[in-house]
Amino acid sequence: MALLRAVKRYKRKLERKFTKQIKRVQFNIACDKEIILVAKVLAKRLEAPVYVVSEHALQLGLSEIAILAEDPVLKERLCRHLVQDHLLVPVTRPEPETLTKRALRVQNTLEFLRLVETKAGSPEVVREIMKQLLRDNE
Repeated sequence: MALLRAVKRYKRKLERKFTKQIKRVQFNIACDKEIILVAKVLAKRLEAPVYVVSEHALQLGLSEIAILAEDPVLKERLCRHLVQDHLLVPVTRPEPETLTKRALRVQNTLEFLRLVETKAGSPEVVREIMKQLLRDNE
């Protein structure tokens, strides 16, 4: 029994030590329940903590918003969208169908790699094909 208590104390000590090193700050905002549910489902599917998935999604979204905020026309459309679709509605619906251009490129690249891997048959052949493609693009 004493051994278990000692192990638990040591575990708590390590948790405190490493949590302080990360230096993350809690970001409390009001959020739609469905968005939280999507984050939890994705975290479970990716076998990662929810805060990691949420942080990554927030990082991606903010980088795209920063790019849109550079252009005055896109900035105005974005502000209109934020007010109409997020501020003035009681519930927001996550739309998985709408993908950004970057997400489409990633999706297309992954599909291309899957296709190459199934046609090539082995990872070594895939590596050679990718090396040849990269050499051709230089």
